[in-house]
Amino acid sequence: MRGPAKVVLVTGASRGIGLAISRQLTQAGHRVIGTSRKAEASTAIEMEALDVRSADSAEACVESVIRRAGRIDVLVNNAGFDLYGALEETSWTEFEEQIDTNFMGAVRMVKAVLPHMRSQGGGARILNISSLGGRVGLPMNSAYAASKFAIEGFSESLRLELLPLDIFVSSIVPGAVATDTLDTSIREVEHALPAYRARRERMVRQMRTEGTKSRVTPLHVALAVERAIRARRPRLRYAVGAQAAWVPWIKAFLPQTLFERFLRRMFP
Repeated sequence: MRGPAKVVLVTGASRGIGLAISRQLTQAGHRVIGTSRKAEASTAIEMEALDVRSADSAEACVESVIRRAGRIDVLVNNAGFDLYGALEETSWTEFEEQIDTNFMGAVRMVKAVLPHMRSQGGGARILNISSLGGRVGLPMNSAYAASKFAIEGFSESLRLELLPLDIFVSSIVPGAVATDTLDTSIREVEHALPAYRARRERMVRQMRTEGTKSRVTPLHVALAVERAIRARRPRLRYAVGAQAAWVPWIKAFLPQTLFERFLRRMFP
């Protein structure tokens, strides 16, 4: 491990990507404290209870970590899920829950840790687990896209805000990841409309298949997080996997009509 051990707080750490990040950073010598709603006991990492949808819960979690570890050097905002459904068939409650968890949850955690990071004198890291879905919007996925595009803009603006304080913000951007949480992290809207049902169901099947077959694993995401922690000056964005690197590049250089044709062939 390069440099001193860090105290790292990882949200959504009970399974999948969050657990892989926590295990990798623990093996690298850092002190990792993970979170979940019920703070299930873990033989791999220390755990704290946290509901990212509550500012009170976020503040209580951070204060508890400060009492236990004395500081927080790295925050990894990982908690979230992926909602599929056409906007018309997505209820207000479902849309708001997606934004509240994926985006506002990260904002709440950043608000809670910043006073401590600032008082520590610099060098801290805020790493937001984003998604290719935050660079390219897909059909039947507008609520998720809204949450992850928000994470991307939030990270970019916050980075510039905090650079003078020697606090670095980065987004970690994976494409499809072969994780054991595909059963719970991909969700569908509750009340389907016939006009969209077939396309939504086909999209969900395709996303689960891509996830199952992907060569990108949670460990790849964890290694990107570790690189951002080790770097003297972390980059704004870390793409994880070829898909996360080349699809935004294609979007940037193709005319919009051609890019839409490309996406519609992939997701009819």
